[in-house]
Amino acid sequence: VIKLYIIYNMLEVADRLISSFGQDILDALYWTATEPKERKRDSIGVIPHFVMAVSYVFIHSILIMVQASTLNVAFNSHNKSLLTIMMSNNFVEIKGSVFKKFEKNNLFQMSNSDIKERFTSYVLLLIVCLRNMEQFSWNPDHLWALLPDVFMVVTSEVVVDVIKHAFITKFNDIPADVYSEYRASLAFDLVSSRQTNAYTDYSDSVARRMGFIPLPLAVLLIRVVMSSVKVQGALSYTCVFLFYLGLVTLKVLNSIVLLGKSCVYVKRANMEDKLFEKPSTSSSSSTKSPSKTDPSRCAKPPGNSKVDQ
Repeated sequence: VIKLYIIYNMLEVADRLISSFGQDILDALYWTATEPKERKRDSIGVIPHFVMAVSYVFIHSILIMVQASTLNVAFNSHNKSLLTIMMSNNFVEIKGSVFKKFEKNNLFQMSNSDIKERFTSYVLLLIVCLRNMEQFSWNPDHLWALLPDVFMVVTSEVVVDVIKHAFITKFNDIPADVYSEYRASLAFDLVSSRQTNAYTDYSDSVARRMGFIPLPLAVLLIRVVMSSVKVQGALSYTCVFLFYLGLVTLKVLNSIVLLGKSCVYVKRANMEDKLFEKPSTSSSSSTKSPSKTDPSRCAKPPGNSKVDQ
């Protein structure tokens, strides 16, 4: 039990370290592949960058797979002692965080890290449930046996985050309204990446801010789903195709809703004018007139056009 607990903590640290390098590796690949010819610089080329990116995604996927395997062992242990120890590790975060000095920027970084960790935990729990259900031939009785442990893990993470942020804001005299500013900042990243002169894709802007790299997690999840769900016959392939269309539709709907809500948050924070400032890193864009209407500008709400202060 103690050995697996140590391994799980080591994997968490390794995941954070490799994520910091992974973002730089992927950024180098994207920039090398899309850099204009007139601004080409000496580099090792697209193919070496691609090989490095594939190697990173492979290593990071293996690391997450070992994390999921450790969590699976904790769920399937008879005395549940490992799962209890892993849950108690969340409460150690309170001791290591609440008595430190935090500024608004530090709290913003920690909030982004908590969002990333919680989403990763949800995906790992999904992988554990899929593997267990596949081993028990998709018996629904086993799913009901897993749900209490899943609920316990999710609840412990939420409670720990709430307590941690409550005491950090109390001890550092940070008002609760600061989280509205954090939300507006993330919304600004999403809206600004929809502009025609954006330097990054909209699906990558918020993830970059949070330090979240979805590729390794997506690779592992797709592989687990393919090995857990057996597709045989024309009807099964039809269901898979319809499910894929449903996911695409959900993605489009989610993108529209997020963009609309982001525009609302940007307007509430009076950050709309910043969307049309001239980027200082591009000399060619300095000659562009800022008065030209950009198609990505947030649409004015019908009726009263005044922005809530």
